[in-house]
Amino acid sequence: MTKAQPSMRDIAAAQEAHANISLRLASRKFYGIARRLHFASGSVNLLLALGSPFVLVYRPDWGPFIGAIAGGWLFVSRQLLSPFTERFQRRGATVQELFDCSVFGLQWNDALARPIALEDIAAASRKRKKTNEVENWYPAEGDAAWPTSVLVCQRSNAVWGRRQHRLYGYLLRGTAILWGIVGIVVAITHDASTADYLVTVALPSLPALLDASELADMHMAAANSRERLEERVDSLLQGGEPESQDLRDIQDQLFNMREIPSIVPKWFYRLVRRRYETDMRDAAKQLQNKGGQSSNGA
Repeated sequence: MTKAQPSMRDIAAAQEAHANISLRLASRKFYGIARRLHFASGSVNLLLALGSPFVLVYRPDWGPFIGAIAGGWLFVSRQLLSPFTERFQRRGATVQELFDCSVFGLQWNDALARPIALEDIAAASRKRKKTNEVENWYPAEGDAAWPTSVLVCQRSNAVWGRRQHRLYGYLLRGTAILWGIVGIVVAITHDASTADYLVTVALPSLPALLDASELADMHMAAANSRERLEERVDSLLQGGEPESQDLRDIQDQLFNMREIPSIVPKWFYRLVRRRYETDMRDAAKQLQNKGGQSSNGA
């Protein structure tokens, strides 16, 4: 662990230490498993939804069979895969919390979770390739003193999450609406009866549309909660008198947000990463140059 009240330079050095890189690698491994389980579940629903218009056009007699598969997979995925997804999501959040406590000089909060065993961290990080996705995790360029140093990093985390979750939530909602329209258009174009549409298109598409709708709501809620946290950090940066307990309270909220299974796919993260990374580091520099004043462009 770095010193109790780290400057930005202390954070920069601490997050590149071997033990902390191992924590980042382990966290990435656990989050990766949760992500694969989550999207294994969603991919089957998506394939059934995408195939339903073709079934309606070419093999309408398959409609009840496809609908039964969709309903059965919805049950299996939520009863069997979801608990494992949530378990690995929480383990990833717990290891990330260990990393944050180490680089921010914060005491561990036993009320949040039990720390992951060192052996489990070593196993999860072993043979994992060190990449720029685990290096320089926080925008620690500069020489801001504590507590501005920690607040700027915590704010960066909240803003990144807020922007990512909100944009992905909009994408999910738009896709669900568009696909619903496509199904109706295909049914009308081929003069399908209401019963044929419901059995062959609507029922097989329902699990995917239900997932998209629920996930969109979760991502929007995640964005809103991070926005509220961002506002709190801004108020502390703009003239408050933050103490160690304020930083610990903010960290508690970050952990609680991370363990909620509102998972963003890897392709989407990589799509926005470069632009978000640039924005995050520019904002962090401005916050430090202004002596902790907030920037509306973050």
